[in-house]
Amino acid sequence: MLNLDGTPYLLDADAERGIIEQIKSLESRVEILRNSGELTQETLVNYYGARKFEQVAESNAIEGSTLSVGETELAVLKGITTTGHDPAYVKDAISLEKALVRLAEIAKDKELATDHVQLHELHELIMGDRPGGGVFRNEPVRIRGADHRPPKTWKEVMDAMDDWQKWSIENRSLPAIIRGVVLHAWLAHIHPFVDGNGRSARAITNLELVRAGYPPIILRKKERDRYIDALAESDAGGDIRSFFELVIERAEGALTGLELSAKSKQDYNPAIEKIKIRQAKNLQIWETSVALLVKTIEHYLTELIEPVGGSSYIREFESPLDVEDYTGLIQRKSVSRSWCFIVNVSIPGIEKLERLAYISYRQPNLYHHMKNIGGPAIYWSKKNPSGYPKWITDEHNSPFCTEMTIEEGVGDAWSARLINGAINRYSTTELSKNIAHALVEIAADNK
Repeated sequence: MLNLDGTPYLLDADAERGIIEQIKSLESRVEILRNSGELTQETLVNYYGARKFEQVAESNAIEGSTLSVGETELAVLKGITTTGHDPAYVKDAISLEKALVRLAEIAKDKELATDHVQLHELHELIMGDRPGGGVFRNEPVRIRGADHRPPKTWKEVMDAMDDWQKWSIENRSLPAIIRGVVLHAWLAHIHPFVDGNGRSARAITNLELVRAGYPPIILRKKERDRYIDALAESDAGGDIRSFFELVIERAEGALTGLELSAKSKQDYNPAIEKIKIRQAKNLQIWETSVALLVKTIEHYLTELIEPVGGSSYIREFESPLDVEDYTGLIQRKSVSRSWCFIVNVSIPGIEKLERLAYISYRQPNLYHHMKNIGGPAIYWSKKNPSGYPKWITDEHNSPFCTEMTIEEGVGDAWSARLINGAINRYSTTELSKNIAHALVEIAADNK
């Protein structure tokens, strides 16, 4: 078992093996990258400069800020308030940017263990001129939308935070991802401040990662539901597996981005820029096609199960791919597994059915069928009985097809690899109707 003694969290043996294996792989990549001599100042500016304001904007957006990345940059650099936004969001952007700058300075001390002093300093910077900066609360709070009730009194908060600090100091040799996940989830669980707990917890995770040589991760607004759900699971019963999965995915994505920056030439290339514009347009077509597919599946599911008292719900994840991801998939390179949507089917007297659709690159058979042109494809996974990772691929129980994709730039021409290996072409209507029928059949077999 992982050494999580003293924390509210436990990991079973299967989860431990999976997590350790992923972390070792990432740590090896970090070591190779940091020792390669490729991280020139030009590379660092190229990578971090493009993401600095995105990190501020996304972290604040999780808490309600409406500023875009560009508006955040204007706020930080010039203090400009864009019409239609709360001026407080500008202050929050400036404050968080100052905290992240200080975080990078603190992280230079590789031997320092995260403690109250660092937490108080970062929280005070994050809060800016808001009251309560760097001070543990002495009043009860409630976490909006959560069943968990944090410690009520100042003494209870201090006792919990002393345990938090003690664990951090005694376990300073644990891998950065484990420390970042535990300290983050535990801090959110205690909720030691009146305000700014989420931003502080995300800063602490990045402090651990940057101190160990990782690039900082960005938890985006579009992932807010998944992020909140994972923290709720850890609050409810100490189940931290989903949060590990999310942070590891984001760490892998950030590391891949830094690796690409380190390998890329810094000179501007007009041909490459034209390709990027084309790929951005194709990405928009892909997103529109997937959104239509989801809505059509939901429509046919409703038609099939409402007459028997059933219901269905499809939870979509906003824009799981960016242009960098899309480019990687075209090149048949691994990117962080991107969740696309989750289908829930409920029929009276039958066990609830859930299937997760995720995005990866085209597998060999479909790739060759598409004339050796790479691109994104959708795959199915089901809940993992062992618990970690949360979802696992099971082609034999995929609804209708195991893999589906569209031709580049063609929104209503789907090619699907069926369970028997055959590859056929379908319109959105045809494909969604077959998937809906297959989902109902799988649900019935679970009876």
